[in-house]
Amino acid sequence: MPYERCEEVSQAFWEELQQADPQELCRRTGARCVSDGFLLPFLNRELRIFPRERRLVDPARPGADPGFRLCLVTLMYLLKLDPGALGPVISPLELAGGATFFRGQHGLPHAPLESRFGADPEALLAAGRRLGGEPRPAGDAALAFQVFPGLWVEVILWRGDEEFPPQASFAVPAHLDRFWHLDAVWGLLNLLVHELLAAAE
Repeated sequence: MPYERCEEVSQAFWEELQQADPQELCRRTGARCVSDGFLLPFLNRELRIFPRERRLVDPARPGADPGFRLCLVTLMYLLKLDPGALGPVISPLELAGGATFFRGQHGLPHAPLESRFGADPEALLAAGRRLGGEPRPAGDAALAFQVFPGLWVEVILWRGDEEFPPQASFAVPAHLDRFWHLDAVWGLLNLLVHELLAAAE
């Protein structure tokens, strides 16, 4: 990821958010309108977004820069997504163009999960529960996360052994590609992996 800080997100997104109809946005997304911006559920906490100040506050790190990925994905959710029009979860590779896009530098971020949790799926379940994840009956450990209201992502892990290496996979809502470019989907998955690794420390 060439960008790291929230301020590096395109200012055009903040301008679009300032011009948006707050009531329509809150009805569509599940955010809550407040006098100076929006409150938005994110995993196990609530983000605060200040459009006029072009600022996002993450209560998990109130004095720190929230980072490029969190700011980008939050703005893309508020501006572009209609959670009610999403479908059941599918592999990201099944999104239009996904099998081609999610390669090389945009490969799905399964390796960090396999490295950290491949020998200890129970640790993934524990970290996931701290983030509000719901267990699912798949693999050796599987969780579904409501990253934002109505936007579910699933993580599935198979334990490694002497014969097979560990394997992690993801599932995202069908039709997500109708609202987001695939680089935003990639950012969403990387953000969730980052949160899981931090929750396991």
